[in-house]
Amino acid sequence: MRLIKLLLIPFLLVNVINADYVDTGHAKVSIVKQNAFFDENNEIFVGIKMDMQKNWHTYWKNPGDSGGPLTVEWSFKTSNNQLVTASDTFWPKPSLIPYPPLMTYGYSDFVIFPFKLKNTNIYDDFYLEANINFLICDDICVPESATIKTKFSDISLDNNLAKWINMVPASTLPIVAKVKNNILEIRFSFNEDIEDIHFFSDDQNLTAHSKIQNLKQEENNWLLEVPLASLEVKDKISGVLNINSNETFLIDSNIEQISLDTSISIFQALLFALIGGLILNLMPCVFPIISLKVLSFVSMGGDSAGKIRIHSFIFSLGVIATFLIIAGILLFFRTIGEFAGWGFQLQSPVIVAFLCLLMFIIGLILLLDINIGTNLSKLGSIGSNDSSYFSSFMTGVLAVVVASPCTAPFMGAAIGYALIQPSLITIPVFLSLALGFAAPYLILGFNPALISKMPKPGEWMVTLREFLAFPMFATAIWLLWVFSLQTNLNSLVSLIISVFIISFLTWIFIKVNKQIYKVLLIVFGLILLSFQMTQINYENKSNSENILTEENIIWEKDIEQKYRAANQSYLINFTAAWCITCQANDKVALSRKAVKHYLKVNDINYVVADWTNKDSEILDVLSSYGRSGVPLYVFWRPGMQDPLILPAILTEQILLKNLK
Repeated sequence: MRLIKLLLIPFLLVNVINADYVDTGHAKVSIVKQNAFFDENNEIFVGIKMDMQKNWHTYWKNPGDSGGPLTVEWSFKTSNNQLVTASDTFWPKPSLIPYPPLMTYGYSDFVIFPFKLKNTNIYDDFYLEANINFLICDDICVPESATIKTKFSDISLDNNLAKWINMVPASTLPIVAKVKNNILEIRFSFNEDIEDIHFFSDDQNLTAHSKIQNLKQEENNWLLEVPLASLEVKDKISGVLNINSNETFLIDSNIEQISLDTSISIFQALLFALIGGLILNLMPCVFPIISLKVLSFVSMGGDSAGKIRIHSFIFSLGVIATFLIIAGILLFFRTIGEFAGWGFQLQSPVIVAFLCLLMFIIGLILLLDINIGTNLSKLGSIGSNDSSYFSSFMTGVLAVVVASPCTAPFMGAAIGYALIQPSLITIPVFLSLALGFAAPYLILGFNPALISKMPKPGEWMVTLREFLAFPMFATAIWLLWVFSLQTNLNSLVSLIISVFIISFLTWIFIKVNKQIYKVLLIVFGLILLSFQMTQINYENKSNSENILTEENIIWEKDIEQKYRAANQSYLINFTAAWCITCQANDKVALSRKAVKHYLKVNDINYVVADWTNKDSEILDVLSSYGRSGVPLYVFWRPGMQDPLILPAILTEQILLKNLK
């Protein structure tokens, strides 16, 4: 791959009077005119003529991925109060100039840039001066300059100027423009076959210049799909549409921005968030924490109704505070130009490792009924039958942290809507989600009679508490597996050693009797674990390493556009190892033999987009579908105008029904 090197070597400005051209180093630059006299409107075309060395090129007003356009500063010296003005540059249609992996727009070898001069007195001669600056490139790029001073009557006539004037687009082509799924859709009518086509945007930051623009013939018109460089698009587009290399049209149109499943109202988003929060309690990733909280409510069955209400309120306060903190972090990322999705914290191996150890510690405390002292019991008593208010608050916090990898039905559309709205809308949607998540415990706490209908506290609670240690261990194993997919083998071994250290120190903790020894042991354990955790390499490995199988097609940017251009059916699974819902759907639906057989027989490409580690390109596509997290299942087949988003919770029957 060739690299563009910008040589910041200043070239001397050359002032030449009555010369045919100025040699700037890699181009001969001159001024030419179309006619000897101004026309009846007191106007005349002149041109900046650039005869470049072979294979050298300069740039259009939008240079593409790199480069810079020509600039000219005009000045005129006249007599008898004449007024001469120069127009902006008339830009001839550009050509594609590939520079892999970049794409640039401009002119190779030779170009004339037309300008229109207007004179209030056509009978008098005058002097003009043009200060010309341009970038000229081959294997390297060089900024060059020329200053030309001459009398108007001395400017040479050049018949080529008329040719380049004719190459300036003059007629506007009516189009219908929409933005959907980060694609600019341009629909237009054209009566001839189209062999090649390209849209050159006036806005350098609008389109992805190096991406393929796909052309489709619809029933009554043509559709050109232009990949966009950003999710933020203005209300209008302008540029040039070059068809078959010989017909060029101006494009100037309003655009309609649409995005799948984002057309919900604020009231629908609040309702969806409330329902999604309620359903989130049923997700498998939340069960280990929530079951402990229910157990703590049962243990308080004999306490006063007021105390139970306070615990319920404080637990809910922990839930709400954590949801709002997550919303605040997401909004902060958005203000600094980044965009993070739902469950973003589990894309960090550091947090995954910490949660893995925390779940293992809580499991040991539940199984062995360890009392680690009044000053250090807060962490270990999360979710247990400890009666402290801090325990209830931290249980709410931990429940949300563990629940965030899951996306419940209704919840995906609500969060996706919230994250593209102003802060005044985003915060209420997350608050509604938090209230939905906390609602069952608020109801339980404010209706102690419901608790009294549960089994009375007794020996069975000890057995249940010990049993609930095993979901904690299962969660720790799951997080250990997620960590193994995010990092390397050495890091995994280091984390397993940390688990071993915790197990060994727990055994010693049980054996010693003196409280001072227990405190010293805890302090020593924290120091040892801190050191051990610093030895772990937390650098993420590639997502593609996690999903390389013979059956899966690895997702890549623009894969949907390529498949649609080729009329190839596809099913894309946006997933992550830390998403329990994703893994459950894979086991009960996507990996079933009947589903695999259906995909194969019907030639449906199965694509896996793994979001276990941070991937901004996957997040961009999720956002285009009105989502901010996984799972997301997208299905398309020829004949469908838009892709179909499948339900977030799948079974074999639901999946096959939607595919059929």
